[in-house]
Amino acid sequence: MIASPKKISFAGPSVTDHEVKTVTDAVLNGFYENYTKHTLLLEEKIRNYLGVKHVIATHCCTVALHAAAVALDLGPGDEVIIPDISWVATAYAVAYTGATCVFVDIDPNTWCIHPEAIEQAITSKTKAIMLVHTFGHPADMDSIMRIAKAYNLSVIEDAAPSLGSRYKGQLVGTQGDISCFSFQGAKLTVSGEGGIICTNNSSLYEKLKLICSMGRTDSNAVFWSDQIGYQYTIANLTAAMALAQVERIDELLDIKKRIYLRYLEGLSGLSSYFKLLSSASDCESNYCYPSLMLADSVKVSRDEILLYLKKLNVHARPAFPRMSQFPVFQERFSNPVATKVALKGISLPAAANLSSSDIDFVCQCLKSIVS
Repeated sequence: MIASPKKISFAGPSVTDHEVKTVTDAVLNGFYENYTKHTLLLEEKIRNYLGVKHVIATHCCTVALHAAAVALDLGPGDEVIIPDISWVATAYAVAYTGATCVFVDIDPNTWCIHPEAIEQAITSKTKAIMLVHTFGHPADMDSIMRIAKAYNLSVIEDAAPSLGSRYKGQLVGTQGDISCFSFQGAKLTVSGEGGIICTNNSSLYEKLKLICSMGRTDSNAVFWSDQIGYQYTIANLTAAMALAQVERIDELLDIKKRIYLRYLEGLSGLSSYFKLLSSASDCESNYCYPSLMLADSVKVSRDEILLYLKKLNVHARPAFPRMSQFPVFQERFSNPVATKVALKGISLPAAANLSSSDIDFVCQCLKSIVS
């Protein structure tokens, strides 16, 4: 095949005049007494969109996850159950506290944490579950929350790429004790970097405010700090970009769904070679990263496929490796589904600027490999 004359990118945002105007307003009017103007507007927008009580905008999602772990008093001697497949921030946010990561297997259909694996991993030291709504696909929240209630466990929703996804009609990030979202440049709504912490628990919110703002209160003693905290707050300029994107979220969701459905159509008839990741029938993904699993019938390796695609100017990515295999973690876990995903999973290009013909080209490339 002849390479695409255009780079078919893995990810990238849709940026319009609305973003330009909003960020320009922040540049011209977002300092002096208005230095938190767009941050407060972003927090209000997310609070109203999700229907949660409390929201804090942060520098990025990684620090949001860490703040969540700190707020739940995780520390040495505690165990936290997390899926073995995710971006490493999921695990490191726990490890930063000194708590122990217990890596469990995932659902082969959604690549989200498997409820049965959670229950099998619970010990007397287990204190929390850190689930991930993988690539926008909602985790099985009913089962997870049932387990959490039965064993008195806290729940953190790592919803980094999943703003706008719905579990049985309810937006993800609204059921756990704390949820965190990302505005990193490859997400649905972007600001370059940026994150959000959400909670309906007012006492946790008060703790999170201190944690994210160097332990400072709102008292008149401007530089007084009541406890160890971190400089985790978002910049107003960054918040302005995120705000503009969130204000267009329905449009951005439509773009991602169009891309996913085009892949679904283009790869139809190839189910013996590729299995496209999908949500449960009663859930709705935001389709942030359309991904597939190679069937055993495909004899060429996943990495060879990625190299072939790259030569054709198609930039796909491998699935995440198993976090439990990283050198920093000493204990080894046997998670067969996660092992297979790490070897055979591919995330397809889904940048917002992709046309239908771009997606058709990717599908033709994949067909040429298996033919």
